[in-house]
Amino acid sequence: MQAKLLKVALPWLILALMLPVLALFLAAGPVKGCPCGGGGVPPPVTKTITVDVSSHGTGEVEVARQMPDTYPVVRTAEVGERVRLFASPADGYYFVGWSGNLIGNGNPAYVQINDNAEVVAHFFPEEIASADNRLHLVFPVGTAVRGEYGQMLDDLEIAINETPLPPPPEASVIGLPYELGPHGTTFDRPVNLSFSYDPSQIPDRVAEEGLFLAYYDDEAAQWLELPSVVDVSGHIVTAPVNHLSIFNVIAPEPPPLPAAFTPGELTVSSVEAEIGETVTVSVLVTNSGELEGSYSLTLTINGVVAGTREITMAGGSQQVVFSTAGDEAGDYSVDVNGLEGSFTVLEAPLFPMVLPGAVMWAIVGLAIAALVVSSVIFPVVSMRRDY
Repeated sequence: MQAKLLKVALPWLILALMLPVLALFLAAGPVKGCPCGGGGVPPPVTKTITVDVSSHGTGEVEVARQMPDTYPVVRTAEVGERVRLFASPADGYYFVGWSGNLIGNGNPAYVQINDNAEVVAHFFPEEIASADNRLHLVFPVGTAVRGEYGQMLDDLEIAINETPLPPPPEASVIGLPYELGPHGTTFDRPVNLSFSYDPSQIPDRVAEEGLFLAYYDDEAAQWLELPSVVDVSGHIVTAPVNHLSIFNVIAPEPPPLPAAFTPGELTVSSVEAEIGETVTVSVLVTNSGELEGSYSLTLTINGVVAGTREITMAGGSQQVVFSTAGDEAGDYSVDVNGLEGSFTVLEAPLFPMVLPGAVMWAIVGLAIAALVVSSVIFPVVSMRRDY
């Protein structure tokens, strides 16, 4: 009997004992994790990523597909999360690459968050010009510009170099040189350098097509020529460069002109001369070249060679003189290397002796006196005969 009673009452007894526990469980709600190791799930660990833009205004960066209003921007991310970054350059600029906790130039790029991270986006202008707009540097998109110690640069310096520099041998500089810095800056690909010049400063006989750009090598203390192209119509010289230095337009001195002789200004000393009298024929010869040379001249009289001369000189002029004389009366034609002239030899006088002036006047006086005396005496004598 007791066993039967126990069998019937035991389930109800167990139910009565569990009902308060069940009520308490339902009233407490779901169990929250405990940060102190009470068997719950701990919250995720977060870190920050700071994104900045070098030289603000040159571009912007999307962070996790969101465009910030200002920089630097700080975003919280869970450890292990990959944050997407996308760089957009402003007009006239191009994206160069990332620095900080992200290295490279991938775009878009992803940062794996394992700790607090800082990333800087670098942009560079497509073209840089001097203040007077005489010098221009044009950069191919993607060109990395790095300083002396490999750091990424965001701008360059351009200034007129005031320190006198010796010109290259057998050449001259056109205008003032420009110094580009910082010192030690290099490019990972050639950059186009253009330099305008004033054509009025080009030395004589220098062809504009022969101008070139050069940079000054401080260690060698000399100008080194760059492969250049000249735009004659625009007066601009361009050349590729891969580093910064002092640059200028150079005009090579032309080679000296070869000797070039020209005879001119033939002069005959006397238009008229007596037989046997010396007549000089002179010719001014000019060498318009700069090198020394020799030149021959030939004198012909009435088509017959009467003499030759050979002169040797560098640039300048020289008088060459021939002497001749006519042994017969008549006209004489003169020719020296195509230059023509003439002179006349007169007939010999009846009394070729030339008397001194006093003797001549004495003779004239005596003749006049004789004429007077005869005009008086002859009439008197004639009258006496008539008587």
